[in-house]
Amino acid sequence: MRVAAYCRVSTYEDSQAGSFELQVQHFQELITNALDYEFVEIYSDEGISGTSMRRRIGFQQMIEDCRAGKIDLILTKSVSRFARNTRDCLEIVRTLKALNPPVGVYFEAENLNTIESKNEFTLGVMSLVAQGESEQKSAAMIWSIIERFKKGIPIISTHNLLGYDKDIFGEMIIAEDEAVVIQYIYSCYLDGLSVREIAELLTEQHIPTAKGGEVWNSSTVRNILKNEKYCGDVLMQKTYTVDCFSHKTVKNTGQKPQYRLRNHHPAIISRNEWDKVQNLLQHPRSRSQKKKNPIEQKFRVAYIKSGRLKGFAIIDPRWNRSSVDKFFDAIQIKLTNERNK
Repeated sequence: MRVAAYCRVSTYEDSQAGSFELQVQHFQELITNALDYEFVEIYSDEGISGTSMRRRIGFQQMIEDCRAGKIDLILTKSVSRFARNTRDCLEIVRTLKALNPPVGVYFEAENLNTIESKNEFTLGVMSLVAQGESEQKSAAMIWSIIERFKKGIPIISTHNLLGYDKDIFGEMIIAEDEAVVIQYIYSCYLDGLSVREIAELLTEQHIPTAKGGEVWNSSTVRNILKNEKYCGDVLMQKTYTVDCFSHKTVKNTGQKPQYRLRNHHPAIISRNEWDKVQNLLQHPRSRSQKKKNPIEQKFRVAYIKSGRLKGFAIIDPRWNRSSVDKFFDAIQIKLTNERNK
């Protein structure tokens, strides 16, 4: 019998990383040591929620291999590792069972094999329990986040936030090179340029976006002009998640309470300037344009601000030798400044 296994944990936390490694090791030994089993593969998704199939690449590949006739039996730790959505769980199990030849799923903790028809009712009950656990965890997490907001403790990611980074203590600090771009955008808008014209200016001057892109668009510039973080404030719960299964995030336009924390971090734009810009955004009118000098031309290095590659610098493979030399010079200056601090 050609046997595969599916392993999943929902976060990258150390405790779950240990569980993930144990799952993989356990099934690998179980399948290879069984005389009547032929090892196919260990399929896995690490740091992925089980409430939706959308982002579970390993799971999707396993189902495709089942359809291709490569697998006869799937081993997994429990119903909750396989799926935390009752509908998805039952649909996948029925789909696999209807294949020719049928593919079974064995849930080790529940001692259930889906090939046996009498087990479908039990599986439905167990998957409902797994779904209920997910709903409870989701509600508890949302409650804890809202309580943080009420106490003025924001959750801020600087990954795609131009102008800011975080220090070793997790506190927001100004990224000087990027802050120059933010000040330039606000200055241009106050001088009469439209968001489209500012986007074109930044693109022409080869200023990288927050994600390292080359082309600016009007919506990006407008979002920067409307972002309260640049005057030192934080508005919490701008968006909210509809449910724990679709993971759909929608803009909060009054459906949920919002919380504003003033003077939370160093401001790049003065509050007076920021207020003027908000007024112009709400009441657009024809404004006289001043010719704007280009932003200070210098070699700029984009750094990854969060995740496992935090602190790494982004290299463009199209750079010529001169640009590569400037890149290493900029890195050396940054390291020297950090040592001096």
